[in-house]
Parts: sequence; C-alpha cells; structure tokens
Amino acid sequence: MPINKVDILAFGAHPDDVECAISGTLLKHIAMGKTVAIVDLTAGEMGTYGTAVTRKKESEAAANILGVSFREQLGLTDGSIENNLVNRMKIVASIRKYQPEIILSNAIYDRHPDHANTANLVRDANFLAGLQKIETTSNKGIQDCWRSEYVYHYIQDYFIQPDFVIDISEHMETKIASIEAYESQFKHPKNQNPNSISGLVHQIKSTNTIFGRQINTRYAEGFTVNKYIGVDNLFHIR
Repeated sequence: MPINKVDILAFGAHPDDVECAISGTLLKHIAMGKTVAIVDLTAGEMGTYGTAVTRKKESEAAANILGVSFREQLGLTDGSIENNLVNRMKIVASIRKYQPEIILSNAIYDRHPDHANTANLVRDANFLAGLQKIETTSNKGIQDCWRSEYVYHYIQDYFIQPDFVIDISEHMETKIASIEAYESQFKHPKNQNPNSISGLVHQIKSTNTIFGRQINTRYAEGFTVNKYIGVDNLFHIR
C-alpha cells in the first residue's frame, strides 16, 4: 500500500476553504480512525489580507489542529483556476498519489468563481485518473491509475440545498479553532467587514444549524453529489 494513501482527500481552491466548509466532517472521520489529506490548489495569494507565505503557515497550523495526515499546495494561480488539461493532470497526479476512497471538493457554484471551477476540475480529473492510457509520474516513477468512487461537493458561501448532511456537533469548537488559525484573513485589524472572524463564525454556525435541524442535531455540514446515493435499507437513513 502506498505510504501516502488516505481514506479522504479534500481539495480546496484556497487555503481556508476546507476549514470553513467541512473541517467538522474531517474531524469526525479522523476521530473514527480515518486518514485525511488536504490539497490546496492555490496559495490564496490574491486575498486582500496576508500573503502566500503567511497563508501557508496558517494552513499548516490549521492542519495540525485538525490532525490531518498530509497537506500540500499545487501552485495554481489564485483567481484564475481553469478546468484545462494542464490543471487536470495536476489533480490526476494528486488523486493517484493519495488514492482516496472519497474525494471532497468545492461547491458546484459559489460567490468566488474559483470554487465552481475547482468543483468541475476535480470531478473531471477524478474520471481521467482511472484511465490507463493517461500517464503521470511522481518522484517514485509512473503512478498507478486510481479513480475514487465518490466525489462530494461541500457547500460554502451560497446556500445550496444539500443532498446529504453530516452531524458535526461534537466538533464545532475545534472547527472554529482551525478557522481562527487564519489570522491574516479573519483577524486582521483592518478587516472590519462581515467576513471578519465574528461575522464568519456567525454565518458558519447559522448554516450548520439549519442543516443540523433537519436531522435533529445541533450542527451539520452539507454536501451535494454527482450521482444517486444508494442505501442498504430504510432503517439506516437518519
């Protein structure tokens, strides 16, 4: 088994996408013994506050709080992520590197255009990653083909009707701590807009409360799917 293989691979267009949207889900599965890797497509260098260097340090701090096994940045350009061949091959290489059972990726449409572009990019790359005639290499040589059976898209700024939600009530406090690791984004003294940490936490908790209410729990995170979800029987639906 490859030393980098994980159960869940979470892609984010920018550092902090994963923390804000689905860190509760990652924490829950890590507590279950599952392994997780995060791949940030960009360094978030176009953000109004902070720099690529500060955001890299903050993302590493957040990864430590979450307890993920691996985190890396792919070096795509913030603000201009495109679903093109070059970028697809970078995602293909990441999928083959980590060989995840489940892939989580950005919202299918959202306020930031990079989010929806990443959703389409990751979905398409996952299909290509399973084709034997597409060759990618790593520092260990030619990579084995790998296609994840499941690609789920998390919900971000825009309110999207989820296809399923996951109870994260026990992990909300640590989720917020991982978000607060991005001090340059949410605690900068000049940042007085509603996206500062107090406004952001309120928004996230509100959304997670709405999702949680539908399954009789305090907080939940929402996801959309690309294909039907199958269940074994009616009694395993919450």
